[in-house]
Amino acid sequence: MIAYNRQSLVNRDTRQEAAKALAEDIISGEEDQRIRETYPVKLYIPNIFIRIGLFLLTVLAVACGLGLSMLITEGGAGLVIVWGIICYGALELFIARQHVYRAGVDDALVWTAGTLIFTGAAFLAPEMSAIHACELALLLATWGMLRYADRLMAILAYGALISLIFHLLTTIGKFSTALIPFVFMAVSVVVYFLFTRFSARESLRHYRPGLTLLRAAALLSFYLSVNYYVVQHLDPSIREKSAPVTLGWLWWTLTGVVPVGYIAWGIRRKDAILLWMGLPLVAATVFTVRYYYHVMPAELAMILAGTILLTAAYVLIRYLRIPRNGFTSAAADEPHPLQNLPVESLVLAETFKGVPSQPIDQPGHFGGGSGGGAGAGGTY
Repeated sequence: MIAYNRQSLVNRDTRQEAAKALAEDIISGEEDQRIRETYPVKLYIPNIFIRIGLFLLTVLAVACGLGLSMLITEGGAGLVIVWGIICYGALELFIARQHVYRAGVDDALVWTAGTLIFTGAAFLAPEMSAIHACELALLLATWGMLRYADRLMAILAYGALISLIFHLLTTIGKFSTALIPFVFMAVSVVVYFLFTRFSARESLRHYRPGLTLLRAAALLSFYLSVNYYVVQHLDPSIREKSAPVTLGWLWWTLTGVVPVGYIAWGIRRKDAILLWMGLPLVAATVFTVRYYYHVMPAELAMILAGTILLTAAYVLIRYLRIPRNGFTSAAADEPHPLQNLPVESLVLAETFKGVPSQPIDQPGHFGGGSGGGAGAGGTY
């Protein structure tokens, strides 16, 4: 399904692991060079500055070509869609012929193609409903994620899915808006565990960066579905923040418990995604409480919160000087993945790969000797 050469992507991952091993003095420079020769990467991967330049240049080229063609043909929305399809064709051509990978050109073409097709469809159907718009965005973003492993397309696809579910629920006449948070909670849980399982599959290793972002997005959507502020504003009948919310005690409890639960679960499972999502959501909880209850001036609250965080960080660093439950504040010294691999055997095997082996048709027959021992029969 993925457009890029899979073997080159695998070799690229191997080279990256070898580079990390070289930086940690696990392998020598000669071994790293031999690994690079053994695992060739036929992909054009420029640095970040060239990537940005090629991205801007590609967008400019597409804009100029589209503008010129519209001036010549006086085309409208149909021409915009055609140019979106042309961008997809050019993208496939660049990947097949030039072997670009995260080079700026492919990034620009996948986004301009999707944007042009979506914009052209919106012009062709000006009365297109929000549901159909979400369906089209979901289709284009899913294609960009599956075919080109674009991480931002993965986030866009998830956002389109959430929006589609919301608009479908709001169009159901008898569906209560009070049940919408529960639906999003269920969707977020299912999506999180589904993407977590997908991330563990070796066949989907090239999609892992995007799946990681999708897991983080699922954790965020679950929190937003239980946040008191969000739940209150989901109901259009509630205008003021002092108005009562159905099951308000439940949403207040989950608003405070979910971020702490993410952190505790992340510590237990040693999952960095849970930890990194839990920490900023604690701040979101504080801002939510602050929006409804003014306990103290904002300046004093910020000073107090900063003091607490600094103190907690200092105490935690001191506490984790001795490794506890798999966590430590010292520099990471876990064995590198290549440390358990037979790197020396790989290098030696590749070095002597060209030496032909001599088949032994007659055991004990040495050279031109007439017997099993050297010099037998007077000859060697």
